[in-house]
Amino acid sequence: MRHAKDLTFSLLTPEDAVDLLAFETAERAWFEQHIEARYRHFYTPQGVSQHIVECLSLNAQRRMSPLLIRKRGMLIGRANLRDIDENQAKVGYRIAKSACGQGIAYRALKHLMKEARGVYGLTTLTAIVSVENDASQHVLQKASFDAMDILPAYSRVADKRVDCLVYQCALNATC
Repeated sequence: MRHAKDLTFSLLTPEDAVDLLAFETAERAWFEQHIEARYRHFYTPQGVSQHIVECLSLNAQRRMSPLLIRKRGMLIGRANLRDIDENQAKVGYRIAKSACGQGIAYRALKHLMKEARGVYGLTTLTAIVSVENDASQHVLQKASFDAMDILPAYSRVADKRVDCLVYQCALNATC
């Protein structure tokens, strides 16, 4: 477990299933305004448990790093390195509505960047974000990610197809 002031970043575990289900259920409407909806089955004890098993299986293969973000013990977000392959990976994060605007997404992204470089030896990170998600675009730009491409009608958010931007960051000793 790593601390960033009052935040902790920890690897997802099977023991987190109850907290994770409560978090994801409470934040579902908020998340679905900005990112693709999860399947309905995810929002069940079995669905979350299956999700955790899948994430930890990928983690054991060094293809994913699924982290939980807690503030003073309360689950407030998730941050993931996923699709880890050779020297690159994708980043993703989701932060509770009540925790937005506090720099937590930026701190989570910087944590992922440090882990990507230090633990996995990665050189490039990619993020895909809706063109309508200004807050995530701002976080990515602040963390030295550059917009590289646009993906027309790439994602379905709030029952409509949206264009997405591909952001990329070349990791170096200063990130």
